Amino acid sequence: MKIFVVGGKSGSGKNEVAKMIEEFYTYKLKKCVVTEFSKYIKLFAKELIGWDGVSSPKPRKFLQDFGSYVRHSSNDPYYFIRRMKEDIAIYEHFVDILIISDVRFPSEITELEYLHPLTIKVENNLEVSDLSLQEQAHETEHALDNFTKFDYSIKDKSLNEMREILKKIVEEEL
Repeated sequence: MKIFVVGGKSGSGKNEVAKMIEEFYTYKLKKCVVTEFSKYIKLFAKELIGWDGVSSPKPRKFLQDFGSYVRHSSNDPYYFIRRMKEDIAIYEHFVDILIISDVRFPSEITELEYLHPLTIKVENNLEVSDLSLQEQAHETEHALDNFTKFDYSIKDKSLNEMREILKKIVEEEL
């Protein structure tokens, strides 16, 4: 199973990149799954505050605060990473391509290095953030700022430009 991890800040285009990778491989008749470290936080948000997981605006402050609580106050800073590793052990029996679309911390990459994922950082400074100043200051928005161990970086590109870059990356991987 080939694994892609896509990292970046809120609104950078991580999900768009993941969808494009999925499209390219699906076209090549590969079974793909797009997943997220945050899926567990979103599940808790559904159960605790009734958010349906898709409606806008996202309860960003809750999601950030709850994720921080789990990482820092639960005495298990690798909770989400451990859960993802468990999921990967299952996915590898059923899919060809796994795309993790929401990497926000260096440890989410380094703890998966043994799987040799292809790592992509997406940066988009072309659009003004819709996050509050408090949300922009959260650790999830800055933890990757100085992390340099990405295989590829896509910075300030339109969707069409991203698609062309990703097409080349996928063709190299095939």
